[in-house]
Amino acid sequence: MKLISAISLLLAAVNATPLNLVESDLGSLEKRDTEIIYLSNCLKSVSSGSPTASSEIISNGEVPPTQDQCTVSASSYTTWEGQSRACKFSTGVTFTSHIEAGSHSFPNFSGTGNNGKNWNCYRDNGRGLFTTSGPEWSRTCSSVYYCVPA
Repeated sequence: MKLISAISLLLAAVNATPLNLVESDLGSLEKRDTEIIYLSNCLKSVSSGSPTASSEIISNGEVPPTQDQCTVSASSYTTWEGQSRACKFSTGVTFTSHIEAGSHSFPNFSGTGNNGKNWNCYRDNGRGLFTTSGPEWSRTCSSVYYCVPA
C-alpha cells in the first residue's frame, strides 16, 4: 500500500514540475502556409455527346469556387512539361508553372511555379481531386503535378 502511495506521489511530482522554457527555446511560431496548387487534367462527360478534355490550375484540390480555378487549355489536355504554362485566376493573380521536360518520369521534384511567391512542384499520381455533376453531365479533375510553397 505504501509502495502505491509512493509511486502516485512521485508521478504527481513529475507531472507537476514546471518546464523552464524560454522564448528562444520555442523558436518562431509563424503561420504555416497550407495552400497547394494542382496542375490538373479534367474530363467533362455529357450524356448526348463526346467528352471534353481540359487542363486547369486549381487551388487546394477541393470542388473549387470559380476564383480558385483557371483553365489553361479548354479543348484538350495540355503538356505541362518542357514549357511555361500560365493561368490567370479571376482574382487577378497569375500562376505560372515551369515543369522540366521529361519530368513526368522523375520520382519527385519536377519544377517550380510562381504567383508572386515561389513554389516547388512535384509529380502526382493522377489521383482524382473532385467530381462535379449535373443531370446530364459529370466533370472529374485529376492531379498531374502539385505545387507547395518553397
